[in-house]
Amino acid sequence: MKTMKVFQLSLFAAAAVFAAGASAAPNQTVEAEGEAAMTGTDATAKIKATDEAKKNALRNAVEQVAGTMINADTLTANSTLVSDRVYSHAEGYVKHYELVGEPKVDSGVVSVKVKAEVATADLDKDMQAVRALITRLGNRKIVLLIQEQTVSPTDQVISSGVMGTVLTDGFKSDGWTIIDPSYAAGEVKLNSGVNSLGSTEAKRIGQLTKSDYILYGSVAYRQQPTDKMFAGASLFMVTGEYQFTVFATDSGSQLANIAGKLTYNAREDKNISPTISYERTAFELTKKRGQEIMGEVRKAVVEYLSNAEQNGNRLAATVLGLSEYAAVQNFKKVLTAQITGVREVRPGNFGNGKAEFDVIFVGTSDEFAEKIGGKKFQGKNINVTGVTGNTVELTLAK
Repeated sequence: MKTMKVFQLSLFAAAAVFAAGASAAPNQTVEAEGEAAMTGTDATAKIKATDEAKKNALRNAVEQVAGTMINADTLTANSTLVSDRVYSHAEGYVKHYELVGEPKVDSGVVSVKVKAEVATADLDKDMQAVRALITRLGNRKIVLLIQEQTVSPTDQVISSGVMGTVLTDGFKSDGWTIIDPSYAAGEVKLNSGVNSLGSTEAKRIGQLTKSDYILYGSVAYRQQPTDKMFAGASLFMVTGEYQFTVFATDSGSQLANIAGKLTYNAREDKNISPTISYERTAFELTKKRGQEIMGEVRKAVVEYLSNAEQNGNRLAATVLGLSEYAAVQNFKKVLTAQITGVREVRPGNFGNGKAEFDVIFVGTSDEFAEKIGGKKFQGKNINVTGVTGNTVELTLAK
């Protein structure tokens, strides 16, 4: 059977010589191939495989065009994100296509070739959104606050760090920076429940650790009594369960709750051997489930950033030095008119020269501080005198 080539990044890697964001023609016509395996030998199986091969060919056509819009290294490093956000909707970018020649069948694999017209304007718009997400995902920092314990067959409770090790290694290989949780020592007490950490504590931990996200929760393993297989070897079975909550520290927002069980299934877990030791079984089970946990964390973060990119983050801006209410209204106009990325401003409490504003801003609190710092209001410099979490303090120079 021929090698399947559904994901053909190599087709457009050589074409990715244009700068990201370069202007594109309204439409671009390319030729691409796609393949799909037949699940039977009858005519219906061939029809289904041909339809699937067409879809793969159209996806490959979109990938070729996308390669002219974003750096190939960026595509490769963020292939999962690009696939989920763009390529999964590939057919939507194709305005027209036609088959080049007839479908071919070789060793149970149907291959087709298409000539497709891709709407580059629509594709470029979505690729720009992905580029913005990739930029915001760059150098992301996470702190793992995980309570783990293992209960032996004799009910002895043992501290463990299996999940922490697996997730630390996994997030590092995925490009995350892992922040030492000792910076938050004494600031939060880990309990068995994951909902005991609130937004205030999350913001505080973010300030202490300089992290962007927190994965907080507990894992409990239970070692089952050893059993003898038919060959006389011992089985070291382990069961467990985990509960995690993901927080964004800039806003203290709870992004996701993640819960699941750790159980060995002989049919599904063929790469896991429970015949070596309890520790090995627990590690292999956790390593497999760790990929699923990381995927859920990544999805929650991407959705959070995507929403923030589109709708903005809620920031609290405190301004010191406004003498009267009219000045508060005028300062609101400065925020909306002079700071790009500000979607909405709502004045809050005001008194004793201090005004509070609720700001919807497309970006982080640091980016907001950078944009407003140094600007003037009624001839006075606007100084940034504090940035903590999603709160920015501004002081008008005297």
